[in-house]
Amino acid sequence: MSGLSLNESKNPKDAPPDHQWTLPDRATTKISEANTAGVSESGFVAPLFSPWEAEQRIENLREFDVADVGSKQWMAQHEALEQLNLQAHQSAQGNQDEFVIEALVTLDKVRLLVHELLATEAWRLHLFPRLKGALAELKATMRGYFCLYHEATLVNLLSICLHHAHVTEALGESAVELVDYLARRMVELNSKGKEWSARGVDAPTDTKEMAAKIDAMTPLSELEDQSVEVNFQACVGCATVVRYLIEHVNTLPLSVLTRMVDTHDILLTLIPIIENPPWTRRTPEGKWQKLIDDKWKTVEPAELLTLTKTEGQMWLALFHFICNAEIQKRYHFNSFRKGQLLRARKYINEVLLDQLPVLADVQRFMDELALMEAPEPSGARESGALMMEQVATTTEKLVRQRDWDELAKEQLEKIFSAQSDLNDMDLRRLVDNVYTLDGVEDVLGEAPPSDLYAQELGGMVAVLMGEEGDELGRFEYKPTGKPKAIATAAGPFLRRKFVAPAAARELVLPENVMLKVELSFVGSLAFDTALVSDTLTFVEKGSAPLKEWCQLGALKDKLAVQVQLVQSTEGGGFRIGDAYSSTPEPAL
Repeated sequence: MSGLSLNESKNPKDAPPDHQWTLPDRATTKISEANTAGVSESGFVAPLFSPWEAEQRIENLREFDVADVGSKQWMAQHEALEQLNLQAHQSAQGNQDEFVIEALVTLDKVRLLVHELLATEAWRLHLFPRLKGALAELKATMRGYFCLYHEATLVNLLSICLHHAHVTEALGESAVELVDYLARRMVELNSKGKEWSARGVDAPTDTKEMAAKIDAMTPLSELEDQSVEVNFQACVGCATVVRYLIEHVNTLPLSVLTRMVDTHDILLTLIPIIENPPWTRRTPEGKWQKLIDDKWKTVEPAELLTLTKTEGQMWLALFHFICNAEIQKRYHFNSFRKGQLLRARKYINEVLLDQLPVLADVQRFMDELALMEAPEPSGARESGALMMEQVATTTEKLVRQRDWDELAKEQLEKIFSAQSDLNDMDLRRLVDNVYTLDGVEDVLGEAPPSDLYAQELGGMVAVLMGEEGDELGRFEYKPTGKPKAIATAAGPFLRRKFVAPAAARELVLPENVMLKVELSFVGSLAFDTALVSDTLTFVEKGSAPLKEWCQLGALKDKLAVQVQLVQSTEGGGFRIGDAYSSTPEPAL
């Protein structure tokens, strides 16, 4: 989870550091007393990073080819986009200065987001099926997963940006290709949405059954399962993007309106989703669940008519499509289109109108349409008229005349076989720099699992690993004494000592070694977890004995472990010593 560094100790005594733990380490790994919530007394939520840092990240964004997806430079850009996405959502949630969105417009990077979206889609469609087997064999599935997840990140960022008309306008002609992409996603949601949403509905609730199911999964099946999950998440996010594009279509070139109305007939993709929404499902026990904030939540039958955000987006997309004057001029309601639209009429009732009063206009239009023959278009096309359509140049450039088999082989050799999940430094940097930002839990809507970590810590095992992830040694630690209560800004914690076995004290640590600490929690929600370090780096030392404190985890993550490293002889190597755990104090 967290990394560590070894720095010269100023305290030669064989004693654990106090609870202040002012280790000269990265902010993401050291345990500090800082206010992890980032909320001032006035209620202002501190941004994840400054506007200047946001501009720097946005300025460095560049277009990547499909062949570069997954590379070191691409991973660095994925990290930057993840951070920008989180900051954009935090600003929107707190009604604060949306400096990320403004910088994207000012630096003309909105169209770049569309290019990256199309490049990632091309990778998913053409290269991932050819690579997934090899990724599972190489144990490099996490990098492949983040390549897939990149698409969902971009959709999520566009959904927050395109809320503003001036950002939609900044898309320019690239909006044509975005409409093409959204049309493909809406068709996919219609054809596979119910199948995707049914996944996990019969998941075992018993801990042992769940553990057995997880153990039975192969790396390949797990990667395929993650692929479906990310696909579904991206398609759900596209529902919001569709609504905003329809709402702001008048700010875009005429070719976008033509693509939306004539080429793809977006209206006909909305009706089946409204009629049979993939974000509502029923469990084998007969309980209803809805997808709310990307999580399946059980709802009472009486609450089924209460709209979620995603359901509301579909209805608002329908409203803007029907009530837009420019679309009305171009959209010809023949008998088929009329019949498809009127399928949604039965769902517009008093409960729905109370939640979205603007749908009264849609209801009135449908009632009028039902009473008349399908009208002729205001500007009927003459037979034999010349028809022209804009070419999707970005997509053509990315996928045309590519040898996908050769490209997959090249990516495997140069990108994915260079490291495994255990020693992938790009992944560790991504986790450290994105998911350990102060306040990120509030943006994601997920608090650290305090209740889980507050259980009794029953066991600790220290594992030494080589560069290739091979195990060099495994040592079982024994708890000693009673836990000591400490007060911190992250809440009350219990600190406990674990004694290293004799075998651990005798083994000299080699160069380029990593440390993994496996922890077993016992209680009603018993589970195992682990903290993994970066590669240990040793510096020049003076006279013996010398002692270092190697830190994994952080108080803000509700779990921290410190392992003592001892140099017993002058100029000799380091050995691992005792360890100290810090877990939340159980609630009374």
